[in-house]
Parts: sequence; C-alpha cells; structure tokens
Amino acid sequence: MSRRSQASQEFVSLLTNHQELLRSYIISQMPGSPDVRDVLQEVNIVLWEKMGNFKLGTNFGAWACTVAHYKVLDHRKKKAKQDGLLVFNNRLSSAIADEAEPREPEELEAKRTALDECFEKLTPKEQELLAARYDSPTGDMGRVCIETGRTRASLRVSLCRLRATLRRCIEKKLEGEGVAHGS
Repeated sequence: MSRRSQASQEFVSLLTNHQELLRSYIISQMPGSPDVRDVLQEVNIVLWEKMGNFKLGTNFGAWACTVAHYKVLDHRKKKAKQDGLLVFNNRLSSAIADEAEPREPEELEAKRTALDECFEKLTPKEQELLAARYDSPTGDMGRVCIETGRTRASLRVSLCRLRATLRRCIEKKLEGEGVAHGS
C-alpha cells in the first residue's frame, strides 16, 4: 500500500471516529437549530478538501472543530441575511466556542453508554416523560403539557429533577470507570 493511500485511510478513520465530536460541537454552537446536519456535512466536505493540510499525529479533533467553528459562523451569516435573524457577533461566538471544550470520541461514547444505562434505571413513567420532551423533532413543551395533562411549571420541575438524577448517575458511572467528565 502506498504512503499516500495509507495516509488517506488514516484520515478517513479519523474523520469517521470524530463525527460525534463534530456533531456535538456544532450542536453546542447552534442549539435547537434544524441545520446541524447540513453544517456537519459542509464541515466534512471542507475537511476532505483540506486533507492535505492536516498533519497525521496532531490533534485531529481540535483541527476539525476549528473548521466547524468557521462553518458555523458562515452559516449564521447566511441565516441572518436570509431570515433577518438576530445572530451572535463573532467575538461572542468565539467565546462560546472556547467554552465548548471538544471531547474525544471515546469520552463521548462512555458518556452515551452511561446515559443509556442510567435512563434504563428510571421508571417507565419517567422514561416516557423524557421521551415525550426530547424525542420530538421540535421538543414542543406545549404539546407535552397537553399529552401529559400537566402545567408547564410542573413539567419543568419534573424534567429538571430527572435531568439532575441522570447527571448524578452518569457522573457516578464515569467516576467508577475513571473517565474524565466535563459539563
């Protein structure tokens, strides 16, 4: 196998293994946006086009998240022009990006596994409530209130308690496995 072919394979492996990291990073910069998948696709295209600029052995996640940061900024500018939406200025976006510390794929996978295990420990009623809120494409609280027959305030308190329970459970599992955990 040629050196170039081997480098291409290593790059494809890095790109594939970092998809969840990139997706998480983009979501942190565009919470609630339906355009996350489109921006991720644009990032993947740029990364592929700039494959020759990446030096194997350096931090792929940091490099890829830098590309994602600029794609998110581009996306915001386009949306602001299209829809006349209020958008964060670049300084604020950069400050938020600095706080959204990228995680390695293994850490994300450990967190996902812990979340799945902790979710299974909840009662069926608690699981249904979380699913009603977060499995919906819009996450519409009004719809969940109608479906559950609860007020917004009651629903908010219950969801807050469930998220806290899940967070504590996940942190406990990750500490037991020796996995570093951030926010």
